[in-house]
Amino acid sequence: MIPPSLTEWLTGLGPAGPLPLDRLTACFLRFIRRHAGALREARSAGLDRSVAGWRSTLTDALRLVLRTTVASLAHLESRTPLEILWTRLHAGLPERPDIAAVLVARVCADALDEAVGHRFVAAFRERRQWLVRPGEPFPIGEPSLRDVFGRHLTTHPDVRDLPIDRTSRLALAPEADGVELVLDLDGGVAMPDAAAAIAVCLPIAAPLRELTWDIDRERGRFTGVRPRDPAAVAAAVRALTAEALSSEAAIVVFPELAVDAGALPELERAAAAAPHRPLVVAGSRHVTVDGEARNRATVIAGDDRFTADKFNPFAVGDLVEGITSAPAQLHVRGAIDASGRFAWSVAVLICKDFLSLGAHQLLTAARPSVVIVPAMTERTAVFETDALGLTGTTQTTCIVVNQVDPSDGAHEDAAVAIVTRPVPWGLSEVVRRSEVTPPVCLLLSLRPDPP
Repeated sequence: MIPPSLTEWLTGLGPAGPLPLDRLTACFLRFIRRHAGALREARSAGLDRSVAGWRSTLTDALRLVLRTTVASLAHLESRTPLEILWTRLHAGLPERPDIAAVLVARVCADALDEAVGHRFVAAFRERRQWLVRPGEPFPIGEPSLRDVFGRHLTTHPDVRDLPIDRTSRLALAPEADGVELVLDLDGGVAMPDAAAAIAVCLPIAAPLRELTWDIDRERGRFTGVRPRDPAAVAAAVRALTAEALSSEAAIVVFPELAVDAGALPELERAAAAAPHRPLVVAGSRHVTVDGEARNRATVIAGDDRFTADKFNPFAVGDLVEGITSAPAQLHVRGAIDASGRFAWSVAVLICKDFLSLGAHQLLTAARPSVVIVPAMTERTAVFETDALGLTGTTQTTCIVVNQVDPSDGAHEDAAVAIVTRPVPWGLSEVVRRSEVTPPVCLLLSLRPDPP
């Protein structure tokens, strides 16, 4: 088999013109993703170790020739010893040009990350908020978990397997069943300290009795979930907010459909005025936005506000929650450090969105520091297992806050709070509905004391 020339190969990797350095690196990562089997064969045979020295050689060359925040694939060919590596590998593997090419791609991706990865941050900050399409690069999370949880953590995701289509700073967005990844670097989310508390605020004791909703039998939908007694629920929200803020909880979470439009403004004002600047997830509510029905969560982080819209509607019997389910988007918000990694980031998903396989793929790839899930469900066992699995896979802290009626014996004693953390002694903490009497504010430790 006659292998392509280096010029032909580079031409097929991506656009011909200048690219931001992160997207230049992604050209190689996409090739590796398509040829992951060949890379595993090469590693199995020890061939990756035979080119380890070339990574240092190419890294040194790239530091000299890449002086700006953009470069082209052709620039790499003309200004580095890449041609020599390409020729030698193909000469040594005449029957396996696929293995030769994927080894070159892996060396290039790693060398680019090591040489100029600290400059990816310029491109990220320029974009600020952007939709990351499948195959496009984004900064991975690398929070200082030891500053929050101490030295003894669960297994770091990078040591679960050798990297395929990611570097130390970049990952490629996966195909995720139509769920889109959106990054927001203007989130204003601060990293909590080791003594931080989580306030679980439950203003409603019996949602099925205390809430009402509209039913459209002809369309098979229910909409407009709201309190039967808005004043009583608003008073409970006010009291629980005051208790949570007076306790200086760093994270305050209300359940799905627990804070209506009447109670929200006062909660927002109280949260914004709190001197310790908590992250507050003000439950969610059914609203109409630009003519579309939404189940929308509001998140307050100091002076910043952002929202999350539910895309995976609840179904009960022959009725489906009457909300717009597109676009289905997972927003990861936070700040990046000087090296271009997410220093601390947060994702908020409403109830069943957390169970979406597409959302799970994105969460596994993006590794947000904290995932917060306001929920309203009688079945929480699946939330417990998925939260524990995500924490085990990514070291993400998961916080699920749920409102539910007391168990009648026919259903599980559902959880009202689930917290999973990347520490062996406090991996999972669950509070059941039978253990509390709403309205109530529960204070849980972000980092529990070690045994």
